[in-house]
Amino acid sequence: MLAIASPSAAQTELAPQALPPAPAPAGEWRVSIGAGALVSPDYLGSDSFTLSPLASPEIRWREDTLFLSLRDGLGATLLRHGNVYMGAILRARFGRDQDDNDALRGMGDIRPAGEGGLFLRYADAAWRGALELRQGFGGHSGLVADARLDRVLRLRQDLILSAGPRLSWGSEDFAETYFGVDTEQARRSGYARFTPQDYWFAGVAASVTYVLDDRWSVTAFGEVGRILGDAADSPLVDGRGSATQALFGLVLGWRFLP
Repeated sequence: MLAIASPSAAQTELAPQALPPAPAPAGEWRVSIGAGALVSPDYLGSDSFTLSPLASPEIRWREDTLFLSLRDGLGATLLRHGNVYMGAILRARFGRDQDDNDALRGMGDIRPAGEGGLFLRYADAAWRGALELRQGFGGHSGLVADARLDRVLRLRQDLILSAGPRLSWGSEDFAETYFGVDTEQARRSGYARFTPQDYWFAGVAASVTYVLDDRWSVTAFGEVGRILGDAADSPLVDGRGSATQALFGLVLGWRFLP
C-alpha cells in the first residue's frame, strides 16, 4: 500500500476516507486502476497544502472475499450476513519528515507505520457504511478507529454522487506520536512540551463520478473537517497549523475486469 498514494495523503489518512464507494459490477474479479492529482495538507494539522500525484488501484475477488484498494485498504471478508460483512483489514500510514514543513523543524522524523485490525461494513444500492478498529505498529503504536457513512445517488446512468460524514479517533499513543512535543523535541524546536491524551477528527466528504463509457470514468472528490480533542491544542496545530483540514482530488479511472 505504500506505493499507491502520495505521502501526505496516506499520513493524513483523509484521502481514503474521501474517495467514493467502489462500484460493484458483476464478476468474480473486479479490477480497475485510477490516476490523478491530490491537494492535501503537508501533515496532519498543517495549514499548508501540497499538490501530488495519486494512484488508486481497485482489486476485488468474489464480492470482497479478498480486496485491495486505496479507500478500503488490504483485507479479507471473514463473515457475511446479507448486506453486512466483517473481516480483517491492513492499512499503511506514511511517515513524517521534519523537512516537509517549517513547522516540523526540530520535531524529528516519524517512520512509516502499519495498522492492522477489524472492519464492519454495510452496503446496499443507496448506502455504504463502515467501522474500523486498528492497532498501529512501526511508526506508531496507538489504537485508531474510523467511521464513515455515504449516501449514494445515481442521478443518471452516467452520473453518480456520494456524500456523508466521517469520524476518526486516535488513542493517547497515536496522539503523542503525531501531535505531542517531548523534552528533546521542545529543546530543538522551541515549542513548549505538550502531551495530548487523544485525537479526534470530524468531517464530511463528497464525490461526483462521471462514467465516460463502459471502461472509463472520472471522479472528483473532497473532504473538509476539524481536528478535535487534545490534539487540536498541539503547537503543530493551534500554533503553526490549523485544526481545519481539507483536501481535493481528481482521478481518471479505467476498469480492466469484468
